[in-house]
Amino acid sequence: MDEPLESAMDPVFQQNWSLFAPTPINVENSLEVRAFDADLEPSPWVDVTDLEITANFTHHLLPNRGSRPTRMLAARAYAQFNKLSDAELASLGNHYHQDAWLRLAEALEDADGASPAARRNLALQYDKVMAAYATEYVRATVTDLDPVYVQFRVVRQRATPFLQRGAPPSDPTIYTFGRRPMYEFPRQDSDAFGDAIARFQG
Repeated sequence: MDEPLESAMDPVFQQNWSLFAPTPINVENSLEVRAFDADLEPSPWVDVTDLEITANFTHHLLPNRGSRPTRMLAARAYAQFNKLSDAELASLGNHYHQDAWLRLAEALEDADGASPAARRNLALQYDKVMAAYATEYVRATVTDLDPVYVQFRVVRQRATPFLQRGAPPSDPTIYTFGRRPMYEFPRQDSDAFGDAIARFQG
């Protein structure tokens, strides 16, 4: 049963009211992260959304919606970034190692076709949240290098239409952001995050 069920349920749909809209959700959003050391040697990309889904949804009849934070983060971040101009998106793809979000804010403001300040600020906040998540993940898992910077990307995989269900899946759309310094919000609980990742991997 696994194979036919997975083909019907892939991508793992997001359970909210848009499931019942005239055009239901047909895209899976995932967050991938990696680390860099001071010499800019990278660790491999890791799909942290897949880790959450596997740990919290596989073999769980009634999974908790709160157990898929990176799927919601990737979807909501994409929704905001998709409203930015091409020049603003290019700024998000640049690397910022020092004064990252101050310099990124300035780049967004100076970009051609700059969005309203409120939209730029929201994009900056999502960028910072993804950097903070990536920071905690690499702290908890990366052992083959000493992480100094993080990088993240949003991967969007469209579901194969039912009438074309025998066709191979389409190539994903990948939005890659530049390197950022490791970041931690006030009162961010690294120990609790590390414990959660250990449970996911167990």
